[in-house]
This record gives sequence, C-alpha cells and structure tokens, in this order.
Amino acid sequence: MSDSSPNLPANPPAVPASLPKLDPVSALFALGSSVRWPIIQLLADGREMTITECAAVAGRTRENMGKQMGVLLAADVVEFRLGEDRRQSLYSIPAARRPASGVFDYGFCKIDLKLL
Repeated sequence: MSDSSPNLPANPPAVPASLPKLDPVSALFALGSSVRWPIIQLLADGREMTITECAAVAGRTRENMGKQMGVLLAADVVEFRLGEDRRQSLYSIPAARRPASGVFDYGFCKIDLKLL
C-alpha cells in the first residue's frame, strides 16, 4: 500500500518567498468569523476595498470594521495600501496568494470558493 494520496500533487507549488509564512491558527481564526468571511469572499476576486465599503457589506460601523480588518491584517491574510487621497486604506488579498479568481492559497491551505 502506498503512503501517497493519488489526489494530491507530489510537490505542491510553494507560496512565493516574498510573502510571510502564515501561522495557521491565527489565519484560520481570522478567516473563521461570520463578520470577516463575507469580506474575504469579495476580496478573493482581486478587488480592493476601503473600511467604509467593508462596513457597508458587513452591516457594521467603520470603527468595528476597522478592528475586524485589523485581525485579518495581523494574521497576514490581507494587505493594505494607502489610497490616492492618503486618508483611506485599501485592503486586498495579495495577488501572489490568489492563483485564480475566487481561489486563495495561504500555504498551509488552499480555498476555492467555487467548491464551497
């Protein structure tokens, strides 16, 4: 009997070294929120969103959404950059972690939203 699974690639592609290696517990905690998950689903297609946009989708205040996005940011699940007017932060899932639209790869797990 073979120890390898026929469904898994022998050498899965590695996440680029330019990205931080994620702590699985922190990342799964950040992803496992009914408030944060809808935002992650929207960001999975490559879009960028402001705190105001995230708050509107989640039905939360800007202050609460700022804290929620802080959890995602601290776990390195998302990244942010300053917007054009420098007063707004734009959040996104790093392109290197999105091998395809609706798919994200955090190194220890790969999630395809089409399969959920």
